[in-house]
Amino acid sequence: MTERIITDDDIDAVSTRIRDEVKIRLIDAQKGLHHKTLVLFAAYSGQRPSTIGRLTVGQFRQALSLEYPVLKVEAHQDKIRMAHYVPIHPSLIKDLNELINERADEEKMFNTLVMERWLKERNIPLSKANNCSKFVLSDCRKFFEQKSDEIGFDDANKAFIMTHGVSGVQWSNYKAFLPENVYSRYMEYWGKSEI
Repeated sequence: MTERIITDDDIDAVSTRIRDEVKIRLIDAQKGLHHKTLVLFAAYSGQRPSTIGRLTVGQFRQALSLEYPVLKVEAHQDKIRMAHYVPIHPSLIKDLNELINERADEEKMFNTLVMERWLKERNIPLSKANNCSKFVLSDCRKFFEQKSDEIGFDDANKAFIMTHGVSGVQWSNYKAFLPENVYSRYMEYWGKSEI
């Protein structure tokens, strides 16, 4: 069993710390919005920090303009070089729209290195870890995996969204996903979840 269990409380602790630092002006409101939205996007999608760091403002702008807001990750942006769809949770839409406002399409949406440095400097402890572990950005991916199992989202759609456990003939020759179907299946489980 993994000792690194990531809970809603852990994601909430990071969000609260960001909000508190904005309130006392340790970080400005724009940076706070960036940090909060990055953590929540990662937690709601299970994307690797390296993938998130390659996503552009234009990709988010395109996804947010769709009837079913699904972001298409290009193969070159993913660790295992697999193009895939990432549903955008409805609770993120307002903040994402604010973050893309007046920014160029080719600009990177999130600065994961700045976020990782911020987390390292804060040493935010995990609530259920036995070994005094501190929260890191990649914990959002673990959270998505663990929370998905908890809420019953444990099918091929989860694996596709995360590009996790997707090797073999079945995946390369038989599995196919439409963005609207990925979004619908995701919303069946994650639509009721609020972090």
